[in-house]
Amino acid sequence: LDSLLQEMLKVWIEALLCLVLSVLCQARLSDRSDIGKCGYNSLESPVFHDSGEEKFFNDTVIKGGGCAFPTKMVILGAQGAGKSSLANSFLGWDVTITDPLPFPVGHGVQAGTLNSSYASGSWIGLVGSPGVTIVDTPGFNNSVGQLEDLVWLLGELEEVNAFILVFRYKDRLSSDLTNSLKSVGKLLGNMNKNLAVVVSFWSFSNKGEADREARRMTRRRYENQISNMLKEVLETDIKVPVFYIDSHYKKTDDHERRMFYRETTRLWQFMQNIRAWESLPPAKLKAQVRRVRRRTGEIKEKCQVYVEDKIDLKINAENNNLLIQQQDEEIIEMRRTIQNLKTNCLKY
Repeated sequence: LDSLLQEMLKVWIEALLCLVLSVLCQARLSDRSDIGKCGYNSLESPVFHDSGEEKFFNDTVIKGGGCAFPTKMVILGAQGAGKSSLANSFLGWDVTITDPLPFPVGHGVQAGTLNSSYASGSWIGLVGSPGVTIVDTPGFNNSVGQLEDLVWLLGELEEVNAFILVFRYKDRLSSDLTNSLKSVGKLLGNMNKNLAVVVSFWSFSNKGEADREARRMTRRRYENQISNMLKEVLETDIKVPVFYIDSHYKKTDDHERRMFYRETTRLWQFMQNIRAWESLPPAKLKAQVRRVRRRTGEIKEKCQVYVEDKIDLKINAENNNLLIQQQDEEIIEMRRTIQNLKTNCLKY
C-alpha cells in the first residue's frame, strides 16, 4: 500500500511539474515576437511562412512572411532620399531589372513607401551570399503613427545590426528626421553605435566625379561634414561611419560596378563587427509607447484648447463690434437730439 501511494504521489508531482512548465512556456512564448528566424543563407533557408508573403526576383526575395534572417538592417531617411531604391539594391536590384520591386519607389514629391515593411533575401542578390532582412521605412515627418508603426516592427524583430541613415548628396539633415531619430532612440534605446550613413546620388560616373572635382568636394571632406553634423544634432561623441553607395550604378561600367561592390562590402563588414542593437522587451515597449501617446494626447488637447480659445475670441470680437455699432448709433441719435434742442431754443 505504501509503495502504491508513493507511486501515485510521484505521478501527481510529475503532472504538476508538467502543468507549471507548460504555463511558463506559454507565458514565455506570448512575450516573444511573431517573426521567426530563417536560416543563414537565403537560398538554402527553411521555407517561409505562406501567410502574407510576396515573392520577387524569381522567388529569391520574400517580402513579409513572418521570417527574418539573423542579419537585419533598417533604412531611415527623408522622403526622396532614395531609401527604397537602396533597400531594393541590397536585395539584388539594379537599373537593368524591370520586374516588380519589394519596396515601391516614389517619384518626385510622391512617396513610394507609406508604411514600414521588411523583405528578406541574399545580400546584394548574389548566389551564396548571407541572408539579410531589410526594413524600409517611410520618409519621416511629424506623424506619430508612422513612428509608432516602425517602433512596433522593430520590437518584433528584436535585434537590428545596423540603422542606415540615407543622406542625399547636397541635401541638409531635416529637423523632422533628427527628431525622429532621437524619438526612436528614446523609445527603444540608444542606437548611435549601430548607426551608419549611406550617401545616395553620389554617382561614380565620369560626369558625377567631374562635378565634385569642380566643387572641390572629396569623399573625406564630405564624410567629415556629415560626421560633425551628426555629432552635434544627436549629441554624441561617436563618429558615424559613412558609405557611398549608388543604387543606380551601371553594371556595364567597370568602375561604377567595382565601387558599388566595394562600398557594400565595407558596409557588410561594419555590420558584422558591431554588437546587434536589441529592442526593449514587449512589456517595456508597450509602456514607452503609452508614454508617447500620453504626451501626444496632451499636445492635442492643448491644440484643441487653443482652437476653442480662438473661436471664443472671434465670437467676443463680433459681439464687441456689434456693441460698438450700437453705441455709435446711440451717439448719432444723441447728437441729433442735441441739434434739435439747439434749433428749438434759438426760435425762442
